[in-house]
Amino acid sequence: MNNAENTSEAPVILAARRISMQDRYSMERLHDLSLEIRKGDVVALIGPSEPGKRLLLRCLDLLDEPEGGNVELNGEPVQWRYGGADRARRAIGMVFSRESLFLNLTVMGNMTLAPSDVSKEDEWLILDRAKSLLKFAGLSGVADEMPVNLTTGQRRRLAIVRALMLQPQVLLIEDPGDKLSPEEKNEVYALVREVVKTGMTILFSTRDLEFAHENATRIVFMVDGMIREDGKVADVLDHPQFDRTQAFVRKNTGFYREINARAFDRYEFEGAIETFAVGKLVPAEKRRALRGILKILFLKMLFPHISRITLTLDVKPDTGDVVVTAQYPGSGFDPLTQDGDADADAAKAELLACVKSARYRLPSTGKNEFIVVV
Repeated sequence: MNNAENTSEAPVILAARRISMQDRYSMERLHDLSLEIRKGDVVALIGPSEPGKRLLLRCLDLLDEPEGGNVELNGEPVQWRYGGADRARRAIGMVFSRESLFLNLTVMGNMTLAPSDVSKEDEWLILDRAKSLLKFAGLSGVADEMPVNLTTGQRRRLAIVRALMLQPQVLLIEDPGDKLSPEEKNEVYALVREVVKTGMTILFSTRDLEFAHENATRIVFMVDGMIREDGKVADVLDHPQFDRTQAFVRKNTGFYREINARAFDRYEFEGAIETFAVGKLVPAEKRRALRGILKILFLKMLFPHISRITLTLDVKPDTGDVVVTAQYPGSGFDPLTQDGDADADAAKAELLACVKSARYRLPSTGKNEFIVVV
């Protein structure tokens, strides 16, 4: 978690005041939603609906006018008519996950276009700031390239520092790690961390709760167009009060997969496991063991009896252990004690020989849980 100073008494820079609106492209709505972003806040916006979070970001960026309520900047209501929203928007930096770069301009051209149009600064000052920000993002070597020649991660980093060119009071970022490879995601996340260190006020949407836990000072959980929880990181992520928040945190912590035995693609599944484990820095030997253990667990122990399984994997940072939890419906099926044939007994022995521990439990949810520690 970011250790920034408490900002509860800091001035409110950007606020949504009871806004209501509908997305023109989907059925998503915002319902009487209010949110304050104070100077120095690093707010992580989480929730199951990507269109809903995008709708809120577009409204806060003054791209879409709410049907009800209003947005305030530095305590003043935004005047949407006669260019008022356009002028106010200069205080807000926005980074969409699709980057929205100008494909007909070079990297440097993308950086200098907006400030050259709206700022009265000397050209050399704008150019100097662009060079400094490109160096900050590790993009100095591609300043003369066209965006089409960049990797997705480089384009995302370019979009972030381009949004900083007008020196905004608040930076909005739509899911900084969306659709990036593990390597590109790490590069973008590293840049966001450096921006956080500068003291920039930030609101970012994300499904990566580990990244939110590490960098945010506040968590806002949004569902059905409403904010249902808003508080300190530990309060919302470690002790969520609302059942929908609890379900979302559980689903998005670690690896989560709903598996149907009839449509099980072993090779795709193993690829997803490998990607997750590499991203969590699980050693190669343990990754091989994990794949073997899951093959035994699913193909030899569960699939002969269970057709629908929910799998979660968590890597414990203190020990490096991988905790495998398989949830499945039924009145009670313990693969370790269930009477079976010789093949089932051999599968149990093979599994127990490869893991640190294995146990079955039937919690109050009524769903069977089989937990293995690798």
